[in-house]
Amino acid sequence: MLTLKKITLIFTLLVASLLAKEVTLNFIHIGDLHGHLIPRDHVTAGDVQVKQGGLAYLYTAIDEVRKEDSDAILVNTGDTVQGGAEALYTRGAAMINVLNHFGIDYGALGNWDHLYGEARTAEIFFNKDKLANWTSLTSNVYSKKTGKTVSKPYEIFTRKGIKIGIIGFTSERPAMAVGPSGFDEVTFTNGDKEFAAHVKTLRPQVDLLVVISELGLAKNIQLAEEIPGVDFIFSSDMHEITTEEVILSNGTVVVEEGQDGTRLGHMKVFMKDNKLAGHAFKMRTIDVNIKPNEKIQALIDKERMKFNSDKEAQKHVSQFSNKALKGDITKTIGKTKIDLHRSNFSDAKEMNAVIEGSSHNFIAEVFRKESGADLGLLRGFRYGTHVKAGDIQREDMFHYIPISPWVGVGKIKGAKLLKYLDKVAYGSLTSDPSNWGGGWHHVVSGLKYSLNPNAKKGEYISDVRVLQDGKYIPFDPNKTYTVAGYTYNEELNKINKIPMEDVTLMVDKDNNPLEAYEVIENYLKSHDANPELNRIKLTEPLLKPTHKNREIQPLH
Repeated sequence: MLTLKKITLIFTLLVASLLAKEVTLNFIHIGDLHGHLIPRDHVTAGDVQVKQGGLAYLYTAIDEVRKEDSDAILVNTGDTVQGGAEALYTRGAAMINVLNHFGIDYGALGNWDHLYGEARTAEIFFNKDKLANWTSLTSNVYSKKTGKTVSKPYEIFTRKGIKIGIIGFTSERPAMAVGPSGFDEVTFTNGDKEFAAHVKTLRPQVDLLVVISELGLAKNIQLAEEIPGVDFIFSSDMHEITTEEVILSNGTVVVEEGQDGTRLGHMKVFMKDNKLAGHAFKMRTIDVNIKPNEKIQALIDKERMKFNSDKEAQKHVSQFSNKALKGDITKTIGKTKIDLHRSNFSDAKEMNAVIEGSSHNFIAEVFRKESGADLGLLRGFRYGTHVKAGDIQREDMFHYIPISPWVGVGKIKGAKLLKYLDKVAYGSLTSDPSNWGGGWHHVVSGLKYSLNPNAKKGEYISDVRVLQDGKYIPFDPNKTYTVAGYTYNEELNKINKIPMEDVTLMVDKDNNPLEAYEVIENYLKSHDANPELNRIKLTEPLLKPTHKNREIQPLH
């Protein structure tokens, strides 16, 4: 029987429920665009083989969320202004000129966003009259001169009556591919202290705490597990694809949206009485089945017009090599007999991207063959593109090699090279992401070997054989081998960052140094791309995914 006391209680609860303030926030997440203005092939094993990405297509998907909620918050998490010819030869401006029409609210920088030197980074992202029209947040990059962060580390803002704190992080590894001088004025940290300090400062002040971070999925998960208090982390750097959000035991939710603008993350956040009440996440694949936005496509076409004829393209000069672009980036420069990419997940039957990929194998093989060296070496950079079997365009090579390196040949003792390869394996496969080296396993054309991905440091590599006279024979640790690979004006005594003896540059008939692109184009004039694959044999399988998503680099 209902008593007056019970009726009063029910009435009170009903009124409280009716008066409860319920708000839905919408976050849109993009990241690791890597200079991709237009769609590119997609050939990852087991995925739908349709062109993906393209900023005009990406914008359409963003606009659809905004039609649902005009107050949606758009965040971009790094590695934006590097990755293709248009980005390289405009020092990032081609990407900014398009993205300034996206209505980005906040951005975190990636390590590659610092590629063109700190003065250019400030000019684009930090100065009062900066080129990018969004707010960039960086907690862990400091000016050596002032000791302060190069930009605001965080910001507090209000949306729909909800007080939101947002903290930004750059990758802990500066992109020193072209030499260290670009970072003479700044210091990068691993973000640990800043993460703890800013969470402690902001958590009591805000209703919702968000991190935008280019520290990488594994590192962001590690930090959030050690330092509770963050509600959502929008991550980039590793190019992992979280079709389902990663929910940690302390409630923090982490997502990452792949690379090249091929994925869009949409996070609905439900607030009740200014407290987090739940969320719903959806990742969308961006492909050519989406109708491109006409306004954005016109902006892209305008930027690409500067590069799609020999006359216009040759006006552009690389700041790193001081050489002009050879010509039209849409020109077909050769053919490939196989798909070129480095993108397979860790559970693929062969060619796991963290270990090996056909695109990297191809480039390293070209360096070896064109130089006449014993070996061709290529670092395991994460960026790249996909090229289906068939025509290769000039711009494809700039998505693989967007840094204008020379190709040099040096000498190294076999034992030293093996020690370096083991170090690289550790930096890609160790269970502690704090010790990851910022890339995947390196490629060495002319070598075959076994690799135990679960070994201890110093014990990854075994059964090494070297190509000689068309046959693989035992590798001699005491022998000195010649190695061809990237070298740069600042580091002419190194090949792919490894100190070597007697380094010389590959040159043309007029004794001018050859950029990597030129070496590849020369090769493709008389050869199709058809590199040797599966040179590395895993003695144990890579670890199974830690969470529900397929993984590229095992997260442990």
